[in-house]
Amino acid sequence: MERKELPISKKAIILITTLCVGILPIALTLMSLKASQPPNAKLSIEPPSIVYETLVKGQTFSINTTVANVTDLRSIEFKLSFNTVMLDVVGIAFLAEEHLPSGSCKVDDFPGTIWMNITYEGEPITTVNPVALASIKFKMMDCGESPLQFHDTTLVDSFGNSIPHETIDGLVVIMLHDIAIVDVVPSTNETYVGRIVNVTVVAKNFGDVAENFTVKIYHNDISFGTFDVKNLNSGANITIIFNWNTTDVAPSKTPYKVKVEAEAVPYEANLTNNVYFDGDVIIKIVGDVNGDGTVNIDDLVMWDSAFNSKSGDINWNPQADINGDGIVDKEDGMLIIQNYKSSL
Repeated sequence: MERKELPISKKAIILITTLCVGILPIALTLMSLKASQPPNAKLSIEPPSIVYETLVKGQTFSINTTVANVTDLRSIEFKLSFNTVMLDVVGIAFLAEEHLPSGSCKVDDFPGTIWMNITYEGEPITTVNPVALASIKFKMMDCGESPLQFHDTTLVDSFGNSIPHETIDGLVVIMLHDIAIVDVVPSTNETYVGRIVNVTVVAKNFGDVAENFTVKIYHNDISFGTFDVKNLNSGANITIIFNWNTTDVAPSKTPYKVKVEAEAVPYEANLTNNVYFDGDVIIKIVGDVNGDGTVNIDDLVMWDSAFNSKSGDINWNPQADINGDGIVDKEDGMLIIQNYKSSL
């Protein structure tokens, strides 16, 4: 069957036109009203972030709590959390004095909360640009990060109505500077005068920023090496190998103490881990295999027991390898004979 289009009557056209003409102004009005509505009020920390590259214990600084895009603000209540390990509250002042602020506040050091309740006895606050409501003075106590976070916030107008708003938290960062020597390992604990002792040192940056510093190494407080560390990143390690030439070191039965020191970087508070003692090393007379301070028949007996051995052999004795060539042979025996009866 053929489908036929029904003609639209003149009355229908008039009705549709009338409806469109009537609805259009309403739609435009609603759009205009929506566009003219101010954005939600904003409760913020000013400045939003503070970064100190150094810790100066006892130094103070201030932040403000501010409000913006608000109309007819009569009272405000909020909590602000902070890190009590690194910050201490030493002062609070209510601002916007021309609006006659009054109220109360309380600081709770556990868990670290500032509570404020402020009423404006004069004109309520109406503003687009940020207006400071309170100033909080903190004292630096330690390094770290302290978010400044709003909780349980309420803004009320003159009619007792709650004002919709959003909160923008803040952050305080106080940098830690802390370098350390974490390990010291000599290649041997006894050797002959004139031999090289390799000392492996590990330094670490426990701080928050890259550091430049100097590492010094000593035997019995006599320096025998320095190394300049450049741009060691936060959390990073560096391994340094010092070569200790014992040629000018006097042989002794008493071990030499190896000390390594990382010179303090600016504003470093913890210096206890900058110095590391380890690696008692005995420097012996050439040929003194058993280390008793005298070259005698006992040393020849020990050399003979290790004769023709090398590292890994069952009779290997590194102290019998007097010339340090990796094998106990006649050259080592000759050194014992050349120094026979030498003693400390």
